[in-house]
Amino acid sequence: MLDFSWSNILHSNVINFAIMIAFFAFIIKKLNVSQKIEDMRASVQNKVEESDAIKNEAKQDFENVAKSLANIEDELNAIVKKAEETAKAFEQKSKEDLDKTVESIKKNIEKQVLSEENHAQTSLMKNVSDSSIEVAQRQIVTALDKDKKLHRKYIEDFINSIDKIDV
Repeated sequence: MLDFSWSNILHSNVINFAIMIAFFAFIIKKLNVSQKIEDMRASVQNKVEESDAIKNEAKQDFENVAKSLANIEDELNAIVKKAEETAKAFEQKSKEDLDKTVESIKKNIEKQVLSEENHAQTSLMKNVSDSSIEVAQRQIVTALDKDKKLHRKYIEDFINSIDKIDV
């Protein structure tokens, strides 16, 4: 029968414990658990170091952004001021160009008006002279038709004036 004495139980448990430790030692040795644990520890350590580097990089980026944001108002004011100056310069240049163009147009209009006046004056003078010649011709023809002696006198005056001309 089975002996359940304290010494048997203790002896049996000690043997079972020793077998179990030997079995675990064999498995640990076979599976190279210590190397895998070391590899995992190294991997975790690398990840921690990488995260520290990323954290420091992010911190540096944050500081750079904070510095640039500190000066952003001044930069914006400088940009706005420069844009206003450029706009004023452009406005002044445009105004000067527009004034020159308007002045040029005025001069061209004055020249055109003067040319038209001269043309109208010339045309009017031609019409007046043509009308004067026509009126004079009618008066002469009428006078000559009324007085035949006057016709003869004009012919003789003309012949005498030809004789006086030096050629």
